[in-house]
Amino acid sequence: MRLVPILIFSILIIGIIPAAVGQTDSIASNVVINEVELNPPGDDSKSIIEWVELYNPTDTEIDLSGWHIASTTVLKKTMTIDSGTTIQPNQFLTFSYLPVWFTDVSESIELRDSQENIIDKTPTLTDLKNDFTSWQRLYDGYDTNSPDDWEFVVSTAGSTNGKLSIQEEVDGVSISIDTDKSQYLFGEAATINGKVSEKVFVYKPYFQPEKIILDITGPSYQNSVTLFPDLNLNYKTTINLQKVLGISEGTYDVSVSYAGASAQTTFSVGTQLVEEIEGEEGQLTINTNEESFIPGQTVTMSATTSDIVQFAGLKFKVIDPNGIEIEQGTLFPNLDANKKAVRGGTLTANPSAQFTTSFFMNTVKPVYGTYRIIGEYSTQQATTTFELVKDEKEEKTISLWTDKDIYSLGDTVKITGRINTVWIPALDLEIVQTKNIAISKKTFEDSGGFAYKETGVVRIAGDGTFSHEFKVPTKETRLGDYRIKVSKDIGEATKSVKVVRDPESFVESKEPLSLSTDKQIYELGDKMIIRGSAAIPVQRSSFEIQPVEIYLTDDKNNQLSIVGLPKEVKVRERGGVDVAYKYTAVPDFSGNYKIETTVNRSFFGEGTYFVNAKYGDLSTRVSFVVDDPAKTGERLTVSLNKDVFGLGEKVTVSGLVPHFVQGNKVEITVIKPNGETDRFSVISENSRFMWSWTIPSLEKQQKIGLNERIIKESNFGIYKIRLSTSSVTKELLFKVSENPLEDTLLKEPLTISTAKKLYKPGEKLKVNGFVQQRQQGTEGLVVPERVSVKILSGKFPHPMIQEGSVYPTQGVYKLTFDLPATVFKDGEYKIQAKYQKNKAETSIVVDDDFEVGGDAKLALNVNFDKEKYHPGDTVRISGKPNKLVFLEQYEVSVIKRSEKTSITCGSFYCGTHVGPVISIRPEPNGSFTYEFKIPDKPSSLGKYETIVDIEFDTVSKTFEVVEKPPEDTGDKILGKKLIEKENRIPDRSIEILTKEKTSDGKDLAPRLVQASLLTPIRGDETDVNMRVTSESGLCVIGQNSDCLIQESTRSKDSIFTTVEIDTIQYKIRYSGPDARLEKFSIQPSKDAFLPDTKWNVDVIKENQVSRLYYKVNYVELE
Repeated sequence: MRLVPILIFSILIIGIIPAAVGQTDSIASNVVINEVELNPPGDDSKSIIEWVELYNPTDTEIDLSGWHIASTTVLKKTMTIDSGTTIQPNQFLTFSYLPVWFTDVSESIELRDSQENIIDKTPTLTDLKNDFTSWQRLYDGYDTNSPDDWEFVVSTAGSTNGKLSIQEEVDGVSISIDTDKSQYLFGEAATINGKVSEKVFVYKPYFQPEKIILDITGPSYQNSVTLFPDLNLNYKTTINLQKVLGISEGTYDVSVSYAGASAQTTFSVGTQLVEEIEGEEGQLTINTNEESFIPGQTVTMSATTSDIVQFAGLKFKVIDPNGIEIEQGTLFPNLDANKKAVRGGTLTANPSAQFTTSFFMNTVKPVYGTYRIIGEYSTQQATTTFELVKDEKEEKTISLWTDKDIYSLGDTVKITGRINTVWIPALDLEIVQTKNIAISKKTFEDSGGFAYKETGVVRIAGDGTFSHEFKVPTKETRLGDYRIKVSKDIGEATKSVKVVRDPESFVESKEPLSLSTDKQIYELGDKMIIRGSAAIPVQRSSFEIQPVEIYLTDDKNNQLSIVGLPKEVKVRERGGVDVAYKYTAVPDFSGNYKIETTVNRSFFGEGTYFVNAKYGDLSTRVSFVVDDPAKTGERLTVSLNKDVFGLGEKVTVSGLVPHFVQGNKVEITVIKPNGETDRFSVISENSRFMWSWTIPSLEKQQKIGLNERIIKESNFGIYKIRLSTSSVTKELLFKVSENPLEDTLLKEPLTISTAKKLYKPGEKLKVNGFVQQRQQGTEGLVVPERVSVKILSGKFPHPMIQEGSVYPTQGVYKLTFDLPATVFKDGEYKIQAKYQKNKAETSIVVDDDFEVGGDAKLALNVNFDKEKYHPGDTVRISGKPNKLVFLEQYEVSVIKRSEKTSITCGSFYCGTHVGPVISIRPEPNGSFTYEFKIPDKPSSLGKYETIVDIEFDTVSKTFEVVEKPPEDTGDKILGKKLIEKENRIPDRSIEILTKEKTSDGKDLAPRLVQASLLTPIRGDETDVNMRVTSESGLCVIGQNSDCLIQESTRSKDSIFTTVEIDTIQYKIRYSGPDARLEKFSIQPSKDAFLPDTKWNVDVIKENQVSRLYYKVNYVELE
């Protein structure tokens, strides 16, 4: 046995995930197969462990009674869902059926309704991993009619696969949100990230950047995080999922808001368990030495098993395409000391097999087609197939093939061939490197002077075939062309192949003189490699190879030059002459050449240049661009690898010093939170530098003392890095935190915030914020100073009401103030913070609903959250006096009214108490809240009276409990449902018919047309669009001015547009043009059916690739 961690699973798992606000275009409109486990851990034949998960992405409950989940390939086992089974909106249902419900290879699963109409079908799936990975949709209900909708990852049975992020745009500002995973275990960290479309700043009451407010809510959990977008408009935070931090098992909703825009997503947290897995039963595998054979060849069958059964034999039989058994037998393993030996055939075909045998494919009246081999060993079973094909021969003496035409260094070239006329025992083989494309400046041998050559003999098999393999050496000198030749007296055959660096990106050049550079863009100081080839090397009369002349020109075709001296001049004082910046390169025997140079600042500036090559009468040129990384407006540009670090992490600073003298130093000073400094220096190279420093791995031990003026030293806090050159100084800040994943570095010198914006008199005001503590002198000594916080009236001249101060701890300060009802009345109040010379301000609003003075009588106001309730609901009762008075307690009771005796009970209803009389102590502002649970039974119907008794008054108020309304069964016209789909249509013009039809004796009418146009090649989407016209020729959707709909129909209030087409009102939904997935849907605006008509879809494109998917939904006529 072994122990492995898994997630919680069960035979029937039910989960409900809250629906996202809004609906995306890619979510299905019907129940879908959301996840499939074809091969769970364990023995599928002994246990019922395979499962299928269904998901309901719609807004209505759906009855699954009599629906079917079916295997559609080999086994064809079909499960019928029990009567009375329903699936709620956004609910998951997981089903298991029989042992070996599905096959592990090439399985496709269908979901059918009770009338055998196909509701959903998976693509062809294969799962050979006997573990907890499963096939699942990318997101719950995600359906674009593409196999790419599915992924093979760790299973999430009965819970969410993830939700599509919903993005809202407000006044041009948008924000997105995502999580790194959709499911987590306790102890993991959830990373939440996203991006805003632009930075927004708040100008009142003072200028500041807009905040990103992130809210996370879950089971008994709520957390709010304030963030700011970085320079790239991204934001990111991390939440530790620890039970001690209040995290419970369940689903968590995450919402983010920024400048009026918002977005939402969800994730779930689960429990890790340990499950025992018993030892697995052995598995049997059968293979043949080839996939296809011709008459006259011998088939070698081999079989392996993971578990040898004593005294058991492998029974096998071979069945031809007509179902006739042509071979059968029993094989027994004969094990050696290593338990790997075989008897029953030869070991050459499969040395690791435990069983081997062979049989001859008859040449007399052969039966062509697919043959099956069926094997049974104890309780293990396996099958395999092979093809018998006709012996087709080419009309030439010798045929020669290779498995590929282009190879890379180290690849194995597989050569095969056949003699088609007469049989001879052998052919001569010659492999010669005819062209070398790797040139070096070193030795003649390294430069490719000696070509690769291999000779030998290939033996001919009885059927005239032969084969040979050779491995391309890994040296660069072996790049080039190779000629493979087989020959004898009867004739010869040749084949050429290429060996290149990158076969996938290689494009063969047919130019007689080629030229290229290793890059298109160079920075000053980079090395440049120029290479090329001459198709026919020119040999001079002196038996020398003519060199290739290479020279450089600028974008105005001026040749680059350097200052040189004539031979007779030996001193600088005599002056110089301009010499062309020119090279020569001698091609090797294969015609290839190569040179290396440096893009030196002395000769090059920013701009476009050309490399020119001349070889005899041939010439060519290529361009390249030179970029100066030091050309920037900043005299010193520096950056950190991140802002917040933990103990023991490495801080890395990278920088650019434009036009800095090579080898000069950059002085670096690290100023720690306790004022200590460390000094370093780094040498620049090509105007760039990089420097690293490791934070101490342990926190400093604190000395215990009674003097509060002594500053406690710590390795946590704000650090400063000062970088200096001879002309400029810059500073960087970073933070060392106990929790670097969730902490942030606030670069503002002082901030202030409150727990909320609206307060009631009597509540407590919590103020908090961050400061950058002052450091004195170059030694970085931290000066202890208090943060002063004042509460001011919101009315001019803003007199001060309260004041407090506190020392910040590692840059964080917190203060709490009381808001007495006698002091704080209705209105706005300013909260000001001051630290050294820095100020920050925020505001709160106090809502005082007490009446002060006047002639109003002291009274108690009692309210309910609504007027009518249903059995099982909770009644929320709240109350508050109209004036500020001291109250000891409230006494609250609930009485069910008795209709027969109410007339005799005065101003109160007669009846019986429902529960005890409850005593409730008032809140600081005098209010109370009480929740009363109505029993969930029919006898709870009727009228109730709530009586609240206090010292100065007794107040009663009534509410009513009524029957629950009948559940919405959905659209009345919906009965039996049928969906017709057409996928992957490449045509330019498609007709979609919406006509009534009959299925199983039921009349069905079309209700909805949906279509999606996919442009698979990125960049082509702007050149591929669709136009939809009605049968009368009216343009419904398109980019022409006469079309009813030209842009996306999505708006703040709706995703549809209502239009009139041939006197009928339709609701049209359209994604908009120029998208990789362009989608539309058409349905009647009322509860009606589509007319008997034809919709024409024209794909507007040239030679681009596109695929159209469409489906028509039919419902039963009543």
